[in-house]
Amino acid sequence: MPTVLTAEEIINHAFNEATKAEVEFSDKVPTMIKAKKREGARIMIAEKETTGYLEALVKSVPTLDDIHPFYREMLEIQLGVAKAKSALGRISRAARIIHEVGKASIRQLKGARNPTAAATARRAFMGRTSSLVRGAEEDIATISLLREKMKDLPAADPSVPTIVLAGYPGVGKSTIVSKLSSAKPMVRPYPFTTQEIIIGHIKSGRGVIQVVDTPGILDRPLAERNKAELLAISALGYLSNIIAFIVDISESNGFSLSSQKHLLDDVKQTFAGRDLLTFFNKADLATPQQLEEAEALFGKCDRISATKGDGLDIFLERLNQSVKENLQEDPPRRTIA
Repeated sequence: MPTVLTAEEIINHAFNEATKAEVEFSDKVPTMIKAKKREGARIMIAEKETTGYLEALVKSVPTLDDIHPFYREMLEIQLGVAKAKSALGRISRAARIIHEVGKASIRQLKGARNPTAAATARRAFMGRTSSLVRGAEEDIATISLLREKMKDLPAADPSVPTIVLAGYPGVGKSTIVSKLSSAKPMVRPYPFTTQEIIIGHIKSGRGVIQVVDTPGILDRPLAERNKAELLAISALGYLSNIIAFIVDISESNGFSLSSQKHLLDDVKQTFAGRDLLTFFNKADLATPQQLEEAEALFGKCDRISATKGDGLDIFLERLNQSVKENLQEDPPRRTIA
């Protein structure tokens, strides 16, 4: 999508082009005819520049109903697909009205009896056009925002085997992605760092595995979750072939093992049928009591210490094995209502 001009920029560009209109006449052409042709040329140029830009802007937006559900869901969360579609519809309508106003102004111009009346017809068109474009200012701003949101969408490829990391904030998902893949997410020693979907790629025996670092999702009703959490759910629902659930068994992220178990149960229920692997991270920081409690709640799971790189070879081996076993038949994506 091209850069979106503001309403004032559209008006100024169109009117500046109109003022440059040059019409050549012989000395024998009457003044009245000269005035009509000159003002008519200005009206047609301003109309063409304005409607042309607005129509091109609408056409530059991909058909939102045809994009992959993952991207459509992300745009819905961040902007609202219906809002964007309504804005596009109103911009198209404004362009049609400007076109009709232009034709009406040309007809009015033909009946002008003197150069002053011809100039008045042109100024009336310019004024009406300015009002229509300014009236679409909010819709134009919405499309500008849509463009920015679309530019920032993660480069996910739904056709590539995809592992989505899930778990509470601060369990170490970003560290795992940065250690294993091409992605280098911002890693900080406190929760809620990841506010975007981050895509990385890992080379494997099958070619490439796509790994997705999601914002931490909290164990509470869907309606109470914030935008970052909804982004995580969208990735889980539309991208994942396999979910790797990460548990901070040291509880250093501020969430208890029992809370993390509740979240795991919620993920299992929401995405029933999806292969789900559970890993204990920060094993180097956990006490014997925490290790015992974690195994009582989750069962025996592979232990890793992502910051040190310990256990990541086993983590990667489990992912590769799961990809090999479970991607023969791609499970149906589950839509989150």
